[in-house]
Amino acid sequence: MRPALFAAALMLFAPVAAQADAVLDRILADSARAPIPAIERTSRAELRADPEKEPALVVDRFTPTGARSGKWTLVNFNGHKPTPKEIDRHAKANPRNVVPGFHRLSVVLRTPPTKQSQANGRTVYHWASLPEGAVVTPGGDISSRLSADLTVEDVDGKPTPVRVRIYSPEPFKIRGIATMNRFEVISNYRPGATYPFLASQTSDSDVSAPFGFGGRRKSEISFRPL
Repeated sequence: MRPALFAAALMLFAPVAAQADAVLDRILADSARAPIPAIERTSRAELRADPEKEPALVVDRFTPTGARSGKWTLVNFNGHKPTPKEIDRHAKANPRNVVPGFHRLSVVLRTPPTKQSQANGRTVYHWASLPEGAVVTPGGDISSRLSADLTVEDVDGKPTPVRVRIYSPEPFKIRGIATMNRFEVISNYRPGATYPFLASQTSDSDVSAPFGFGGRRKSEISFRPL
């Protein structure tokens, strides 16, 4: 390529890269400011490792008491009013400071992305590994073993996050005794009055563990604002 043409190419593509960085910075800054919204969450299990113990349908609600605090309420458990034992188990499985939503992006994606790409009016940011504390499971913090893709689209003239995929690129050990064969959570967002709103999620995991504690689990989750 001639020097003049090469310089012109650099001038053409440099503003795109700079703008993409500014877009991501703004999205994460908005996420850090966003409060936890009041939501109702409906989880439907498509596949359960232990159908005798794992519910097929759970409906719960989160009511904020502050920007980063609030209360979970179990509304429906497998089609019936939850028992005190089911309410207690639900409370232990849902700590108050871990609520899914746009406000979590600034925590989960707080490190610089590994790369980005653009196609069909979309920008996709990719993280090869997530920072500590991004994804914590009953088996421990698995963040460093997970990758993520954030898809940003132009919605009404504003770059808006529409999809986040968090997944394991390969199987890995958990505490040396179990193996995560598959892990994938896809979150879909839609524009909200002030901030993007988490509309739905799909989750799919497969764990090999001793004593029958593993198995495949797949769920569809929907959210609505309250």
